Amino acid sequence: MARFSGFDEVFSALYVDFDNIYTRFLEADPEAARAFGSTPYRWVRWLENHALRILYGDGVRRRILKRMCYLNPQRYQEFRHQFTRSAFQVVDCPPLTSRGKTSTDIHLVMDCMDDLSHPTKFDEFIILSGDADFTPLLIRLQEHARRTLVLSVGYSSPAYTAAASWRIREDWFVQQALKDERDDADNENVGRLTVPATAIPPQEDKEPNPGNSW
Repeated sequence: MARFSGFDEVFSALYVDFDNIYTRFLEADPEAARAFGSTPYRWVRWLENHALRILYGDGVRRRILKRMCYLNPQRYQEFRHQFTRSAFQVVDCPPLTSRGKTSTDIHLVMDCMDDLSHPTKFDEFIILSGDADFTPLLIRLQEHARRTLVLSVGYSSPAYTAAASWRIREDWFVQQALKDERDDADNENVGRLTVPATAIPPQEDKEPNPGNSW
């Protein structure tokens, strides 16, 4: 099987489960956690260039047309401004129970389902979360012939990763999107991202299989 073909532009929608990704990064790598929350513009640019040649061939552009971030304002209010400045719609999801359970899951799922009928037919749904509760959502999106890219930090349920079209490699995301400062600038500079040469793996000419990491 060949790469996906017939694309000049790939229209994508991005959904960020901030609490899930940030807390997992905080446990494993506080520096990465801080970069994730403080400089979303940097890793969004990286996502716009990530794996395009591998998945679609040369000359294809990814446009992230919708950006959603779901966060608990009681714990992570300090990062809210950074996301709004990076063209995200931020949905405040405060705790609803004494154990700190928020409504992120249901908000994210409802938005994805609504976006299946969006006038702009999104080719890709990019979900940054390792929450296995989203497995049925990934399956439903696949049934509608939409590709799903997921980023999970730390352990991920095998069922969750199998349900995704592609899994973004955590180590690449940390090193290239969060810690590589060769193309970094202050928050006002949202120019072109230079993708490191290591972003193209040796097996780039092989057809990727579902569940592969990129």
